[in-house]
Amino acid sequence: MYSNFVISSQQKLYLILARKENDLDVIEFDFSIYKYGYPNDEVGHPLMKYGLGFYGFYEVENSKWIEELRLNNSYHSSHMDSIYDKKQHFIAKFKDVTLEVISYGYELKTITQNYLIAETMKEMNILDND
Repeated sequence: MYSNFVISSQQKLYLILARKENDLDVIEFDFSIYKYGYPNDEVGHPLMKYGLGFYGFYEVENSKWIEELRLNNSYHSSHMDSIYDKKQHFIAKFKDVTLEVISYGYELKTITQNYLIAETMKEMNILDND
């Protein structure tokens, strides 16, 4: 539970966990929002009192963060509460960082480095068209 990093576009978030030659073990999220970094394993997290450990992958039930997003969005003229009923709050805890994600789910995948580079280049090419 040490090294990892994230690559994100506006729709996808890849948490890269391990590399074996040309293959990468990743968790892919279709996300709405994420936080990456603080806290590490030397300090507390507000959800520890509910069972969040120092290391591992967790799903938060009855997420206050999702409720905050729902409330913020309620000011929009096309707001629909039902959209937020499908969102999930995940936390991945590591030695040096924590990843929190609000998403519609995740998928454990093994992808090639070339695939990840191609996806990154596709996103960079979008910048050229703006």
